[in-house]
Parts: sequence; structure tokens; C-alpha cells
Amino acid sequence: MIYIIANWKMNMDTKSVWDWIDSFEDKERDNLEVILAPSFVHVPLVTLKHAKLSCQDVSIFERGAHTGDVGLFQVKEYCQYAIVGHSERKEPKSVVLEKRDMCLAAEVTPIVCFTDPAQAVDYYKEGVILAWEDPENISVDGVFRPKDPKEVQEAAVLMRASLPEKAQVLYGGSVNRQNAPVLAKIRELDGVLVGGASLDALHFLDIIRTYEIYESEANQ
Repeated sequence: MIYIIANWKMNMDTKSVWDWIDSFEDKERDNLEVILAPSFVHVPLVTLKHAKLSCQDVSIFERGAHTGDVGLFQVKEYCQYAIVGHSERKEPKSVVLEKRDMCLAAEVTPIVCFTDPAQAVDYYKEGVILAWEDPENISVDGVFRPKDPKEVQEAAVLMRASLPEKAQVLYGGSVNRQNAPVLAKIRELDGVLVGGASLDALHFLDIIRTYEIYESEANQ
């Protein structure tokens, strides 16, 4: 399965969400899972038939007097996935791993973010989706700082060497329609975590279609 995840971060208002949904081509896609991660306040608004939902974070507490937190028991009413450990949150590994395990216990699939390929095995557990965030391309306003594709592939190969064969590994870091064809060719990766480019539904669709084309060609 290939995963294409849209992390909207703290960007959309309600009108923007409705406009995005109106522009998006919602359909079933073979061997490709589209996941949308809106802000908590907009999660109930996104009711597309063929896209799954993720929250952008979860509380480390189960429930109780934690003003501003959102617990997994609340999240799972809407979301099948949860992003944990995104680099922008600057959380220690111990917190990320605790959130990972809480998600698994709640039967919410954690999308676990990390920046060091050598530490992929530390974040892995059965049922987890790993998302490697390239430090050179995180939160750079959609401007991708080109790398030799071999470097990205070498990092993916490094991660695969320490992980079970069934592990799912995504790439994140200023993914856009321009670099998606390069990333889609790296067969050691199982998709992408898209930030700024996902705010434009048509741009996000271009990324999805790139993966559809390469998946179709690979299966011929």
C-alpha cells in the first residue's frame, strides 16, 4: 500500500476546507491510501468517502483535567490515523514513543515522524507507519532543496536494512508536484507526507496522480 498524507498544519479556515473539498477528486484508488490531517477543529467537517482522516497530534494523557489537549478516546471517533512526533513539535523521543504505544493500544494507526534514518528501528513497532522527515527540507515554505535522488534512496535503503520487510516508510519534507516523480521512483519508500503543497487540492491531486502512474507502470 502507498500512503499519500496531507498535513494541513495550522493553515485552513472553514471556508478554505470547504473549497478544498469541492476541488478534490474523491474516488477509490487502487493500492493507494489518501489520508488528510486537518486541524482538530475541522476534523468533523472532512467527510470524504474515499479519504481517511488523521489528527496532527494526540495528548499523552488518557483523559482528565488537561486543558487544550485532545485525547485518543476523542480522536478515534473520527480518525483512523494520528501523526505523532512531528519535528515541528520538538518532542523528546520518550514522549513520541509513549504516544505511539497509546495509539496502538487505542487501535489508531500512528504515523511516527523522525529525522535520523539511523534511528528508524527505534521508532518502529508492528502496526506503525514511519515518516522520515529530511532535516534539510522541513518547513522551508515549500521550497525543496534538491538532493541527488541517490541520497534519498540511500537513506531509504539504510532504514530498510534495520526494519522488518513489512515495515512502511514514508518520506516527508517539502514534497510537491515537481519532486514527486523522483520520490515515487524510490521503491524503498511507501509514499509521502505532504505539507504546504497539500493546501492546494489540485496540487495535492497532481502528487496523487504521479503515484498512480508509477504504481500502474510498476504493476504492468
